[in-house]
Amino acid sequence: MASREEIIAQKEKTSLSLMEAALELCAEEGFASLSLRSVARKAGIAPTSFYRHFRDIDELGISMVMEAKKIMDECLGEVRRGIQFSSLKASNSVKDLLRMVDNFIRPFAPICFQYFEKYNYLLHLFFQERTGSSPVMRTAISTEMDRLIDFLSEDLERLSHAGGKPLGDIRLLAETMLTIIMSSGMEIMVAPENSDHEIISQSMQDKLSLLLIGALISHEERADFEGGIRVAKE
Repeated sequence: MASREEIIAQKEKTSLSLMEAALELCAEEGFASLSLRSVARKAGIAPTSFYRHFRDIDELGISMVMEAKKIMDECLGEVRRGIQFSSLKASNSVKDLLRMVDNFIRPFAPICFQYFEKYNYLLHLFFQERTGSSPVMRTAISTEMDRLIDFLSEDLERLSHAGGKPLGDIRLLAETMLTIIMSSGMEIMVAPENSDHEIISQSMQDKLSLLLIGALISHEERADFEGGIRVAKE
């Protein structure tokens, strides 16, 4: 007779198999196409056994969203450890501002792209179903997105404090940054073999940099900055 620990371990293994099967099917046809029978068949278990692990497809979907959120937490946590929060010098020059933005943005693309490649199906589901047809999934993803926005907002607050410059609506800025990151992720996850990761990565870095530069400089500084940036790059 199996021990309690063995029973729990087997249940967790089967739950994981169901999630992996669902993710593969989602990548092929989308979450809306999932059925209890198709997922159970893909996982190699009887349809009746599905109910020992999840009440329905929606509960399975929410479990996958929670796993994706954990991965995104890990990803942004690793990014956070790579960020350098630079302060601006008294001169507040264009070069100083570019340096501060570059030190903040630099770890995003290389780290995020590692996670996009490693957790392709899971993050593809999270990004895609944000605007999908399932209200349950949209609500679950929206809730987790709010938490990710809060996470990134903390780093932007630190950037603002370190640079001594206001960033305006920091939550909106964090949301826009995540939208850029997710859009870049979808580009490589939809067709990884046909995607030029280097170009997409650079494009993401450029968009994030321009977004932050635009938030950091005031309307009065903009004309001077546009002229100074050409000199800074020479």
